[in-house]
This record gives sequence, C-alpha cells and structure tokens, in this order.
Amino acid sequence: MAPNITDCILKPELITSEPLIPKKSISLHRKSRNEKDLNNNKINVGEKDAQGNNKVFQQDLVWRNVIILVYSYFCLVYGFYLLQYTTWPIWSSGFASAFGITAGAHRLWAHKAYKAKLPLRIFLMILQTLAFQNCIHEWARDHRVHHKYTDTNADPHNSKRGFFFSHVGWLMMKKHPDVKEKGKTIDMSDLEADPVVMWQKRNFGWFMPVVAFF
Repeated sequence: MAPNITDCILKPELITSEPLIPKKSISLHRKSRNEKDLNNNKINVGEKDAQGNNKVFQQDLVWRNVIILVYSYFCLVYGFYLLQYTTWPIWSSGFASAFGITAGAHRLWAHKAYKAKLPLRIFLMILQTLAFQNCIHEWARDHRVHHKYTDTNADPHNSKRGFFFSHVGWLMMKKHPDVKEKGKTIDMSDLEADPVVMWQKRNFGWFMPVVAFF
C-alpha cells in the first residue's frame, strides 16, 4: 500500500453531518497559514545578525555536482555532433533513461501508481540508473518531500527561489536544513522493503558508471 505522502486522506471519525468549524473561520485560518508560510519562505540576503552574518540559511555549492553537471552539458553538445554519424544508439539510450525516470522512479516507486513484478522492476532500475539522477530511494524521497511541502524551504526544488534553482541549481547546492529535516519524516518503508531498490542504493557508486559507460 502506498504511503500517505499528501496527508489529504480524511479520517472516518472526523466526517460528520455538521461542520466542526465555521466556514468563515476556516477561510481566515487558511489565509493566515498561507501568509505565514510565504513569510517564512522569503530569501532575504540583506538581513544581518550581530556578527554581520546573513540571518537566513545560505546554501553552499557542491562543487563535485557542479563539475559533473557542467561536464554532462559538454557531453550533450558532443552528442549533437555525433548525431550526424549515428542516430539510433543515442536516441535509444536517451529514451531508455527517460523511461527509467518517468515509468520507474516517478510513477512506480515515488507514487506507487501501479505494481510491477521482479523482472520489470529490475529492468526499470537499470534504466533509471542510466539516467544518472541519484538512486531510486533518494529520487523518490525527494519527490515525495516536494509534493508534501511544495514551494517551501522544505521543497528540494522550491520554485519560489527562481527558474534556474528549481530546474538545475538545487542539484548544485547542499540541501536546505528543512529539506533534510522533513525528508526524515517521509514514510519510505515500501521502498525499503523492495530488494531491487535497496540493492541499487547500496551499489549505486560502482553500478552507475558501469551502466552509463558500458
């Protein structure tokens, strides 16, 4: 059974014929909560403490990730050059890795949208490894946190921090403390019970280069 990652399922004992809270109060409460969330989520780099340091959390670059991403984009340019000599191997590998993310890490493991038997799970795990987007366990955890805490500091790719950050920049930086804290609260028991996912997590360091380059 998929974990409740959205906290939107009503408990039967809470369902009554009469509203527990007046509609007006609910509206005011939601507005106050939204305003509070937005205020807490502001990135104001101008405020300083007594020592002259920024009050807000400043995310440091992970230079290893920066170098890898820059290198991958150079490889992309080289790949376009190779298209004039060969097409099907490049397109097939690109499609396969994208399929591993969309059908595997995203729909199967993060959202539990369908069930898959062992051979298919192994196949999708290999394709997801080819995409070079971290192991399935980490990918699914970050995605569940993203859905549960959308556009807050607990969202790994918070869109309120800009277009570049939400698409690429978040991969180049250390995670916000809220992301780490809330990530620990996400129910990952379903993935931790999957031997395919846990095998990949334990062996990702050597398995990814083997799949990607051979």
